[in-house]
Amino acid sequence: MSSLISCEKFVAVTKGLHIDFYDNIAHSIFTVTPSSQLQENDQITDIAVSSDCKYFAVITSTSKQLITYEVATLKEQNSFSLPRSASKVRFTVDNMQLLIADKSGDVLIYDVNGKEGGKKLLGHLSLLLDILQTPDKKYIITTDRDEKIRVTCYPNTYTIETYCLGHKEFVNHIEILPHNENFLSSTSGDGTIKIWDYIKGKISYTIDTYVDVNDHDLKEKFIKVMDAEGVEVTTLPIVHYSVTKINESSSLLAVTVHSFNIILLYTVHTVDNVFSHKVERLNWKNFPAAINFQDSFLFIYDNVDCNLIKYNVVKKDENVSLELLNKTTMFENVSNGLTSNISNSFDSIRVLYKRKFDNVQEYQERKKQRLEKSLE
Repeated sequence: MSSLISCEKFVAVTKGLHIDFYDNIAHSIFTVTPSSQLQENDQITDIAVSSDCKYFAVITSTSKQLITYEVATLKEQNSFSLPRSASKVRFTVDNMQLLIADKSGDVLIYDVNGKEGGKKLLGHLSLLLDILQTPDKKYIITTDRDEKIRVTCYPNTYTIETYCLGHKEFVNHIEILPHNENFLSSTSGDGTIKIWDYIKGKISYTIDTYVDVNDHDLKEKFIKVMDAEGVEVTTLPIVHYSVTKINESSSLLAVTVHSFNIILLYTVHTVDNVFSHKVERLNWKNFPAAINFQDSFLFIYDNVDCNLIKYNVVKKDENVSLELLNKTTMFENVSNGLTSNISNSFDSIRVLYKRKFDNVQEYQERKKQRLEKSLE
């Protein structure tokens, strides 16, 4: 599994424990490998960059490390041992702290330049999948495996402002809508993108990717595979998500849907808080390993060919088109050792579905056996 981040200065892609940085100015590549207390079969789970592009941070899986770096030197600045495995790391709005969403349901906060451990801010009863701080710094929004989006007051995190409820499967991505920060966008294993008035906890708009995935056989195949796993599904889950601003009334949302080798690009337009959208498609050779917008650029990483592809987003009125700028080969000095992008995405997505078990028949059979034994 790979992660991709970008800022004005660089693009960073992760692969295993390696991070390749592509310098946007010098057009050169640097490789960084964390060295703090790593363990066998370790890998980078997530990576984040501060909005001022001064720091970046990674979290690792097996060793449960949070490691921060200075961008200027690409040297490790700090490392922290996390109490549990984490699924997401994000910088706070002021770039001075890091928010960690861990797999036990806790949110921790660490000072970027601090030496002490993190503090617990809040907790869920389910595996956390994404986290962010709102631009006004008043709220921390979290999502979990149990279809919930929770809006918590900050710094008084004992107060829950509201819940945004409406997804039917795990909620794996959230982003503030770039052209209107009063709204939150989210994606889910139910294949939908939802836009919320997150203060009120109300759905403002829904985009169903099911209607834009014009491959019935692909859907049926996934349904059968998940049925064998004991999971009942009706649609393909969203895997990757990124957003950017087009103008004061429109945003561009990019999503990948599991095993569908087309990137869906949704232009979401708002007039008086009434939403509409239209869709464009970008055909792709392999299923993308990661996607990320940086202002007017879209970066796509393909870990089959180890190519980082850069597109320019050409904006004209309410219409957008993509112009291919360049293609760069990453990790030339790192052995591949990876399965296909589809296999990697399936492995990471399948565990998020909740298994439904019918224990009644099993219980009745055991009861019958006990009764028969008592009559002997």
